[in-house]
Amino acid sequence: MGQRKRVQLARLLAMDRPIWLLDEPSVALDDEGVKLLEFIIADHRKKGGIVFVATHLPIKMEDATYLRLPPRFPRRMTFVDMLDRADIE
Repeated sequence: MGQRKRVQLARLLAMDRPIWLLDEPSVALDDEGVKLLEFIIADHRKKGGIVFVATHLPIKMEDATYLRLPPRFPRRMTFVDMLDRADIE
């Protein structure tokens, strides 16, 4: 994990905010960094925090995924629901 990402994660932990908005948080992270990020997010959520993540890479702990799709698709579905849909590629 790069030094810049480490500093960003440290700042995130230092802020005592109930809602986090993360934009592509795992882009420059290695596998160890992604696991650390997932742990940090899970810990924040256990404490009642809310996390919004805008990313192209799925994170394993989402409650729901919002997609920008044509109207024939539902506007809210879980990642598992997406995998079950044969018409989404």
